[in-house]
Amino acid sequence: MRAVTRPLAEVTDTDPDLNGVAAGDGYLFVRDGAGFAGRGVAARVPLADVPAALAAIDHDDRVGGVHPLALGVYPFERGAACELVIPSLVVGKAADGRRWITTIDDTEPIVAAAPPPIPRAQQFTTRPLTPIPHYLTAVATARDAVRDGRLTKAVIAREVEVRSDEPIDVHAVLLRLKAMFGRSYRYSVDGFIGASPELLVDVRGATLRSHPLAGTTPRTGDPDTDARAAAELLASEKNQIEHRVVIDMIHDTLLPWCSYL
Repeated sequence: MRAVTRPLAEVTDTDPDLNGVAAGDGYLFVRDGAGFAGRGVAARVPLADVPAALAAIDHDDRVGGVHPLALGVYPFERGAACELVIPSLVVGKAADGRRWITTIDDTEPIVAAAPPPIPRAQQFTTRPLTPIPHYLTAVATARDAVRDGRLTKAVIAREVEVRSDEPIDVHAVLLRLKAMFGRSYRYSVDGFIGASPELLVDVRGATLRSHPLAGTTPRTGDPDTDARAAAELLASEKNQIEHRVVIDMIHDTLLPWCSYL
């Protein structure tokens, strides 16, 4: 494969919203306006082969410091099959103001940002797929394991099914996430979408950065109420312990790969 990266200003005189570039069927990873949006599929590559596949791309970088990307969702289950996508077109925005577009092979460097979808009323029904007794048993088991010292922390999830009377518009969901959680990392890959304040690992050259978090509290929109809630969160012994557990786990996992941390 051959890739060409150009300054975005060479192909458009606008500054397209990355949400619009990704729309409902593309790829997105963005925070505070910086990140990238991709479209099309140049290749699907097994996870183990991704470094070699990216290194094999003949890349003409006319911006500087830009590299081809592979996007995907890494499964929690060890040994589960995993493929990453190398998009045929990527629009990128850096926090330092750089804007670029990368195309692979014969893909035309054309940026087409979809307009925001027209809001419409939809009816939703939700139902839990995890039986309540099963969930309560899991909570009690985890509690006992923590008390006995067999665990330091457990995250117990519940599966919930949401059905709509019309197809769910991914673009609309991403815009809602942007409005509500604009400073979080927002992502969309093959129907897997969401927003998270955490960054697991960011490697740039010889520098590695991680931003783990633990402990949450609702926001109300009232500055005074939110300030009090934030102060209570920081003063919470429970949340401080949870956060320390996460930090220690990330530290112990990354330290063997770093000269210092």
